[in-house]
Amino acid sequence: MATPQAPPAAPAPAPRGPSLRVRGVAVFVGFIVVSLLGNSLAFESGGYNVAYLAAHIGVALLLVAFSGHAAVLAARSYRGVSQAVAALTLLAAIGATIAGTVFLLGGQRNGPLYAMEGLAVLGLLGAILMIVWGGAGSLRQPAAPA
Repeated sequence: MATPQAPPAAPAPAPRGPSLRVRGVAVFVGFIVVSLLGNSLAFESGGYNVAYLAAHIGVALLLVAFSGHAAVLAARSYRGVSQAVAALTLLAAIGATIAGTVFLLGGQRNGPLYAMEGLAVLGLLGAILMIVWGGAGSLRQPAAPA
């Protein structure tokens, strides 16, 4: 009597739209824009320009959303290193946004400022690594038929 064969595992879904590498470029540009807006706020004297502050906050929130989208894409369709780099970039974006909130609402102390800047640098490095390791070679391969 033959034992029934289990159906082959479904292959990982192919990513839709741009690759993780292209998304890494967009995240990199987002971190640069947020950093430039933050630097322009740092040179303000006598209070913050509301337009720059609103743009800085808005781009930071978009950056968190887009980094999250890239991390979900990496988790679904890419292998280990790409997944880890995308998750690191997302955590850096979230951490920098939280540190910026603490900085703005908590008396503008140096600790949250340094945390925000350091996490932005970590996010930039993560975005660069997404560009490096986010190509087609890091896609999950479909399961081989048994």
